[in-house]
Amino acid sequence: MKTSRLSLAALLFVPTVWGAPPAPTAEQIEFFETNIRPALQEHCADCHSATVGKVKGGLDLDTRVGWEKGGETGPAIVPGYPESSLLITAVRRMDKDLAMPPKKELPRRVVEHFITWVKMGAPDPRAGHAASTPAVPTSVRPSFDLAEARKQWAFRPPERTSVPTVKLTLWPQNEVDRFLLAAMEGRGLEPAPLASPEALLRRLTYDLTGLPPTSQEVQAFVEAARIDRPKAMTETVERLLRSPHYGEKWGRHWLDVVRYADSLDARGQGKEGDILDAWRYRDWVVQSFNKDLPYDEFIRQQVAGDILAAREGWDPDKVIATGMYAIGNWGNGDSDKLKVHTDIVDDQIDVTTRAFMGLTLACARCHDHKFDPLSTADYYAMAGFFFSSHILDKFAHPTAGEKIMRIPLLSPQEQRRREALQQRLAVVDAELNQGSCHLIPTKPL
Repeated sequence: MKTSRLSLAALLFVPTVWGAPPAPTAEQIEFFETNIRPALQEHCADCHSATVGKVKGGLDLDTRVGWEKGGETGPAIVPGYPESSLLITAVRRMDKDLAMPPKKELPRRVVEHFITWVKMGAPDPRAGHAASTPAVPTSVRPSFDLAEARKQWAFRPPERTSVPTVKLTLWPQNEVDRFLLAAMEGRGLEPAPLASPEALLRRLTYDLTGLPPTSQEVQAFVEAARIDRPKAMTETVERLLRSPHYGEKWGRHWLDVVRYADSLDARGQGKEGDILDAWRYRDWVVQSFNKDLPYDEFIRQQVAGDILAAREGWDPDKVIATGMYAIGNWGNGDSDKLKVHTDIVDDQIDVTTRAFMGLTLACARCHDHKFDPLSTADYYAMAGFFFSSHILDKFAHPTAGEKIMRIPLLSPQEQRRREALQQRLAVVDAELNQGSCHLIPTKPL
């Protein structure tokens, strides 16, 4: 890589950075793993990876240490300053001597991702040595130790722990209270006094419904708590759980987990390419909470509700439950239709593993996890399931956005009866139109 006037100017105006970089936040790590690591792997690793065995220009992009050290022209990135970062100059192709990749331009969205990443300080969770580390051939690169990885607490079955002893033996009302009190006593703290009936009712009502209690409810609770506080609490909780507002309050937490949105477009255009029926899934979630749908069934219906409806008796709600997979976060206007398909599958894998398994398997689209017992083989094994199903009827024109498939909520039998009725109505309509000239008078009566 040659040093040009533009790259030299960029080096002259590099701001001084003092101290170690701050630890990246969870959101920054997610941005890196979703947008930056795959781009580095796909577009840069062939020439700038010690793991692969090629470090052209002395620049290794395998680790943070590698791009901080940089290559022959200096550090590749100045965190927070894309205009002073040689990597951004290269991917923007602002200098023909620095244009990278050399043979083709990066997609615009990839360039924008790099710029956004550098602006946020180039958070990079990768650790390791710079390009001086001896190259390790990919074929013999060690992967995670499966037996060792499964020893992590998240992959071990829960164990029953003995209930701790406490000093204030009269305060706990159940085993959970004992654990809480033991932790407080270990820190020299004492429990707070009991809340007043008014404060307690407000806490219960806000927590379960998200709404304040009415003055009548407050008065009734205060009177009931004066007679029998535990009974008044139990009856109030049962009443609040029966409220339709309970599902509205707690259903929204699940909708956050499955990245619910009413529109694929920030402008909310409401056209065919948008999620016109997202509200059906939202209402299904709210109703599931209000009906106290068992959690295992809650999962089954979202993952395979259409199959359950066909096998266990038709239920349109089970079909609606699978709408979770149609409200995904993927680029809807990409001209590379194969990539659109793989991005949809990637989003479906990501939401499934995050929501139901507590894992982020999407990273394994490009690499084995370093510590978790998750590999690219696991990723593509799951991808096979989603590639066999579709949420798009067909791919749109390369310049157009995709249209989400719309399926009927009628049972197959009802759908056949409807089609037969429509055919009969079409025949009757044609017969009426054919004789209409004799039925319409030429003069007012």
